[in-house]
Amino acid sequence: MRILVITQQNSGVGYHRLMLPIYYMEKGFAFFTDTINDEILKENYDLVVINRFIPNCHIDDLLAYRDKYGFKIVLDIDDFWHLDPWHILYHQYDPFPIIEHIKIANHVTCTNGTLRTEISKYNKNVSILPNALPYGKDQFTDVHTPGEKIRLVYTGSITHEKDLALLRNPFKKILGDRLLSDQLHFTLCGYDPANDYSKMVWHKMISDFTVGLKLPGNVKNALPIMEYMNFYNEADASIVPLVESKFNGMKSNLKILEAAAKKIPVIVSNVHPYKGCPYAIKVSNQTDWYKSIKKIAVDAIYRKEMGEANYEWCANNFHLDKINILRKQIYQSLCQ
Repeated sequence: MRILVITQQNSGVGYHRLMLPIYYMEKGFAFFTDTINDEILKENYDLVVINRFIPNCHIDDLLAYRDKYGFKIVLDIDDFWHLDPWHILYHQYDPFPIIEHIKIANHVTCTNGTLRTEISKYNKNVSILPNALPYGKDQFTDVHTPGEKIRLVYTGSITHEKDLALLRNPFKKILGDRLLSDQLHFTLCGYDPANDYSKMVWHKMISDFTVGLKLPGNVKNALPIMEYMNFYNEADASIVPLVESKFNGMKSNLKILEAAAKKIPVIVSNVHPYKGCPYAIKVSNQTDWYKSIKKIAVDAIYRKEMGEANYEWCANNFHLDKINILRKQIYQSLCQ
């Protein structure tokens, strides 16, 4: 089985959905690139696996390549293609290329059943391949550096501005509890100073996360995708606020899986896709953020037990080796 994988080199989505899984999957040969042309395709691939769509390649050209070289197209979709109106990319995001690619794919893979339902409106050949991690390998090892305080980490990009804003009022309450705030350290990870607009959004996120720089903490620049898990090495718990919406409800539970790799507890909004994660600490209202963070801070046994329980559940259900068995079966069936 020869596989051509098309994704962007620095894409976090491409890393988790294509690069990492296919690298670890048993196969004959795989080549990773960000483009498609005759020079590449003449190497006789059985499958062309694509994340969402191929930029700068018209759909008619892709169909012509398939007719000429006889490969099957596997399209992977990790997110819903209609963004929330408040999403930072809403006015510049075009869902049409994704829908076009869904329609012509020989098979589509996605992360969950809700997303599969939406995809099946355009293509009935859909399989669920959940996000998964190679626990104990590469950057997904249980590396932990002790600290003097209980360190809470949030990792994300400017696309999570509205999600992070959920923490501002609960964090004000933490600030008012001097005994609690003195025990905590807050780290916001993923800062990207690439352009002025990005800086403006990040300044708002930093302000929400630190209550106007009043809570003790720091900001860390974005890391390359091969190193980003290092953010968790100096964390005692992960926090994952998420606004409830149709778009967010079709995301994967990747943040849960990441925390599990370091065996740290994770506090999440009680919304999909986190409702089905039994060992995530779920927050149903604003007051619960304060209560959950306080319990994590003061109860070391609870903190350790929740982190280890989440790891066991994730490793049993979302280990990449297990999900890759299903991935290989799907790919092989298309090659017959």
